[in-house]
Amino acid sequence: MNRRTFLRAATAGAGALAVGGAVAWYGFRDDHGPAVPGAVSTGRRWRVPLPDEPDALLLTGDTLLALGRTLTAYGTGDGKVRWQQDLGRNTVQTSRAGDAPVRIAGDGFVLRTQEGGAGQVRVAALGDGTERWRRAFAGYVGDLVLTEQGTVVTVADGPGGTDGSGGRGLLGFSGPADAWRQPVQAGDGPFDLLAAGGTIFAAARELAAHDAATGARKWGVAAPEGHVFGRPVVLGPLVVALGMRYVDDDYLYRNESVHAFDAASGQARWQYDAPGGFLADGAPLLTGRGIVAVHEDGTLTGLDPADGSERWNFDWDFADIIAAGDRVFVATTDGVAVVDPVTGQRDTQLDEPNAFRLAGSGSRLCVAAGNTLTAYDL
Repeated sequence: MNRRTFLRAATAGAGALAVGGAVAWYGFRDDHGPAVPGAVSTGRRWRVPLPDEPDALLLTGDTLLALGRTLTAYGTGDGKVRWQQDLGRNTVQTSRAGDAPVRIAGDGFVLRTQEGGAGQVRVAALGDGTERWRRAFAGYVGDLVLTEQGTVVTVADGPGGTDGSGGRGLLGFSGPADAWRQPVQAGDGPFDLLAAGGTIFAAARELAAHDAATGARKWGVAAPEGHVFGRPVVLGPLVVALGMRYVDDDYLYRNESVHAFDAASGQARWQYDAPGGFLADGAPLLTGRGIVAVHEDGTLTGLDPADGSERWNFDWDFADIIAAGDRVFVATTDGVAVVDPVTGQRDTQLDEPNAFRLAGSGSRLCVAAGNTLTAYDL
């Protein structure tokens, strides 16, 4: 986990994914009580050699995507390679540091590549990797999401100009032509997007909800003065986002708080202000039984989803961390710790030394550790 005084955010198109290099693996500090035998039932489904250290793992349904020197699709049932594409690490682009390089929805996935000086938004089939369509953008393109219906949504400059006052808007499209376009209410902020069901959540100077089919605005909540929202995530009736304070043009934003809203109406539920004001630049971890805020120094804080009150605090060292189902999974040099979000208790630990990348969906967990890739049924 990268420990910095401030978290830098990359501007649109400012470089590719970080290339391999040495992954910082940190040892798990086993000072939070013994594991509880049998608390979580896990079964290893398959394990295969990992020819390339992935920068990202993405899991959905029966497909696992691993992005490294190549983009490789594995079947989650048997671990067999379904297809592989040689994209190259320096080809895939993100709008800012920490964005997911690939987004999956339904039977497709979307990514942005840089080719010939222009950004290309590309949509392809999950089943065989076949490209369905692509679209070039010469100007600003922000975060990308894909809806279940196959529509790509992003924030981009329109014909009217190259800044917020001259045409920047939320854009939905499924080919060369726009399906819909809605102006953004405030032109500044990271414009982190989330597609959930039939709604697009856009986090910037305000957190806003839009109809995914038409772009129609459902609700919007303005951030406090000098702040923006970022990294939205939704589970059931709750949408949660980071509160980010603008620092300067070099460091951009500092993550200071967690905000929870009613996903249907936008009504504010609660706010958690991090002691010291340094949260990691990633979405809060939402599970079916609790929320975990990740601090920049490695501390994890369990939050009650009803009111945002603190349940527990532990200082952990880890290489990756995700929420899946009712648990949080922590990748460490000793293995993958399975953590109860209510108590912070480590329920069990999977035998995956040097684990560094995780992906989870439903009752399936995939782990990149050392030179192997493994799938578990949970």
